[in-house]
Amino acid sequence: MKKTLLILSLLCAETTVFAQSNKQADKIFINGKIITVDAKNTIAQAVAVQNGKILAVGNNKQIEKLKGKNTQIVDLGGKTVTPGFIDGHSHFMSFGRANLANLNPPPVGNIRKIADIVAELQKFKAQKGFKDGDWISGFGYDVDQLEEKRHPRKEDFDAAFPNNPVVITHVSGHMSVANSAALKVAGVTANTPDPEGGIIERKDNSNEPTGLFQERAQGLVRVNLSGASKGTLDERLAQLKEQQAYYASFGVTTAQDGSSSFESLELLREASKRGELFIDIESLPAYPIVDKVLNNPDYEYGVLKNHFKINGFKFFSDGSPQGKTAFFGKAYLTKVPGCNDAICRGFPVVTQTEFNEAIIKAFKNNIQPYVHCNGDAAIDMYITAVENANKLLEASSLNRRPVVIHSQFVRPDQLDKYKELGFLPSLFSNHAFFWGDVHETNLGYERAKFLSPLKSSIKKGIIATNHTDFGVTPINQLFLLWTSVERKSRSGKVIGPEERLTPLEGLKAITINGAYEYFEEKTKGSIENGKLADLVILSDDILTIEPSKIKEVEVLETIKEGKTVYKKL
Repeated sequence: MKKTLLILSLLCAETTVFAQSNKQADKIFINGKIITVDAKNTIAQAVAVQNGKILAVGNNKQIEKLKGKNTQIVDLGGKTVTPGFIDGHSHFMSFGRANLANLNPPPVGNIRKIADIVAELQKFKAQKGFKDGDWISGFGYDVDQLEEKRHPRKEDFDAAFPNNPVVITHVSGHMSVANSAALKVAGVTANTPDPEGGIIERKDNSNEPTGLFQERAQGLVRVNLSGASKGTLDERLAQLKEQQAYYASFGVTTAQDGSSSFESLELLREASKRGELFIDIESLPAYPIVDKVLNNPDYEYGVLKNHFKINGFKFFSDGSPQGKTAFFGKAYLTKVPGCNDAICRGFPVVTQTEFNEAIIKAFKNNIQPYVHCNGDAAIDMYITAVENANKLLEASSLNRRPVVIHSQFVRPDQLDKYKELGFLPSLFSNHAFFWGDVHETNLGYERAKFLSPLKSSIKKGIIATNHTDFGVTPINQLFLLWTSVERKSRSGKVIGPEERLTPLEGLKAITINGAYEYFEEKTKGSIENGKLADLVILSDDILTIEPSKIKEVEVLETIKEGKTVYKKL
């Protein structure tokens, strides 16, 4: 009886495929392993594309029936095809960082000690032809990977740059170090108070700044770091094209610009109008400009048009766990820069009242909130704000899909609240590799092992995505997939073995679940009839290859709506 039902099911599935497939395909892919990521986890052999959409999926014999005289046949030769990768969270418009020195440690850069930072900044100054008085900026230093195991101080740069303001930013983006020349230009002295939501680190037994500025205090010295790219409109459009090509080289067909500036929105809108976007860009305006966007008739929320959509807003509640500014319910186990209290738990960058107001604004305007929360205390604030909005507006958040960006150290009981309230965590498994060892030292293994709990989310029926937070970590989606499967740290230790995913589960987090995050699961995220033909051709089968080698798999070709937007030479 079961066998009969299985045959009938297959026949019905085949009938469904071809009931919609009585047309000739523009392009047919055959002899492949098509990981569809559909509800049944179907593995197919061939796929047909017409007018940028999936026409049919099946075996070679079935799909070849859709061949016409002008149909292009692509023989995959056994290669693996997946849906296009959907970026759960990154900073797409960060291409302005081409104007910043690369201060990352290996494997992203070459910085191992503070002297390397100084040398790299000197090299950068010479390359750019900077003169006395010009600002010099760098991004990506990681205190935990420096031999000195401390943040640089202003004196580390003063001798090499006596006449240049220098500001370097931590890899998390949540703290910066300025030299004495920068402090002088910015007017920061021992009498400058800490701004709300930020801390100026002071020397021991003194109010004199060390040069380290945390969270909102960065605004005092980052006067030259608008994040916007310089140059003419044509030059910026050219940079935008290069950034799209870069994302596409890693299989990304839908990217996110988290915390867009108004200048970035204007550039994206212009590129969209000109037809110069060839992957989809989901823009999250920074919360301070939301009213400006809402009141601008040129912008419409929630509509994907010409590869551009304004989708929600980005709101910050706390900082960085590796930078020890994330807001926790329990204390850090190691010394926290800038904290002189007996118990140092990090701190929120907003008040609960401000948080409540932001979520009410989101719900009233039918805007999906995307909130940066790393520590569990910050997540508690988000839960409180959503419950408050539900009560005051006599509404439900269940179908609003409020996103918790990073959600790095959510507690198990908070995951239950996520399910109850409809939260979508956008997790960040790359932390296991880049900072897993650091988190164990700073927080203890019990907290560290539960970082980015993708498996627990699945078990609780929560739809979760995974992301790189580029440029905090590389946009490489296959490296991200590997970190979700193996969760190995720099030292090779598995951080939370219970939270490891299967390769298929990891793939879903960066495809169909990503589409769900953007309310686009009906049009993208899986290889099914009628959906956009967003495809990635890979060098190896990620479902059967040895897990440790997933990070070495290459993207051979990226296809957006049937058109090749990247091909490995």
